[in-house]
Amino acid sequence: MVDGTVALGTGLEGADPGSGNLEWQRARTRIIAGFDLRSDEAEQESLGLRAFAEIEQRGGIGGEARYSRWLGRWLGGYMHLTGTVAPETLFGGGVGATFVLPVGRRFGFSLEPAFAALPLGSDLPDGSVLMWATLSLGVRVGL
Repeated sequence: MVDGTVALGTGLEGADPGSGNLEWQRARTRIIAGFDLRSDEAEQESLGLRAFAEIEQRGGIGGEARYSRWLGRWLGGYMHLTGTVAPETLFGGGVGATFVLPVGRRFGFSLEPAFAALPLGSDLPDGSVLMWATLSLGVRVGL
């Protein structure tokens, strides 16, 4: 079973820029597209891939691989590995949730809050871990 998704997201980005305090700013806006694969014998688990393009301020591209556990067809939680690959690199992992408001049997609007910590890459503030607290809104379609 395959579910496709397209979304728009943003949120907060935080790090210690060397002052000893955690400072937050608005994260870049992203366009996100991807899919989740599930077996009809184990519908409560899925593996998914997402690609994203940062479209605001300086651009960038990245992706995410995730493992999800579903409490039903329309509510799930996930763990993910995420990062950017251009123009500079960032890598890390995090957790999130997926809420889907169904509109028909195979279509729905999705809401995904997520948190990620990115300790690796060339785009980090000196000696700090970058954190993303994001929220994306989109559509989800059973293919």
